[in-house]
Amino acid sequence: MANEPSGRDKLADEIKKLETVVTDVKKPTLPSVKLEEIEYDAPTDAELEHKAVGGLADYKTQGEAAIRKENAESGAALESKREAAVSGLDGDLSALDGEYAAAARNIDNDVLKRGLARSSIAATQKGALEADRAKSAAALRESYGKRISELDSEISSLGAKLQTALDNFNVSYAVKLNEAIAGLKTERENKIAEAAKYNNEIRAKQAALDAERLKTESDLYSAALKQQDAATDLDILSKDKREVIYREVYKKMDDYLASLSKEQARIEIRNHTLYRDHLSDVYFYKLYDKYGR
Repeated sequence: MANEPSGRDKLADEIKKLETVVTDVKKPTLPSVKLEEIEYDAPTDAELEHKAVGGLADYKTQGEAAIRKENAESGAALESKREAAVSGLDGDLSALDGEYAAAARNIDNDVLKRGLARSSIAATQKGALEADRAKSAAALRESYGKRISELDSEISSLGAKLQTALDNFNVSYAVKLNEAIAGLKTERENKIAEAAKYNNEIRAKQAALDAERLKTESDLYSAALKQQDAATDLDILSKDKREVIYREVYKKMDDYLASLSKEQARIEIRNHTLYRDHLSDVYFYKLYDKYGR
């Protein structure tokens, strides 16, 4: 009978498995909480450049318009000054001619009074007067011509000045555009970093929540198993299920007792409560009648 305790222990384990399988304790599944991450759709460099160009569109349009307007106003002012110079020359020459004509008449009147109309004196005086007129007219043409030439030169240079002003403005615009693009890229990198930081925190929280949920599920399952292990009363099952268990348990006990000698089987069933505790009255007395008499 040296192997008797180990045999009974094995029988007890088999009975426990039968009862456990039938009661069918399932591991609980708790609802999971899903934390939302940030989805930042980072713009491309081309998209950032397009945005920067759009942001400076008014600055560029208004800046170029102001330069062209200023250039046009300068041109109009120069044209007005040129017209005034041409008009001034014409006026001064006309006035000079008037003065010459008046002086010539004075000479004619004077020589008539003196009876010298056919003398060379009148011709000489008129010749000197004409020379003075021509000299004064040349001086006027030279002075006004110099001024008109200066104005023509300024007017001719307006195109080059306009292009230079536009080129300088475009340099300033390019600097502003590069600064705007750099600012947008910095903003993009900051948002990427912020999203990554937030998502890392969310993932850590998600992992903690998932771990806590799994632990709770495991704890509930362990508690259910312990409760099942501690249960010795099969009354919680339906009559049909209890009948199935008792029949299977009876068969296991019958097989075990049959493996013993008749005397060992009689002592076994009389001295150990295992058989009484896990069988209904019907199956216990059936087993007892077979081995315990």
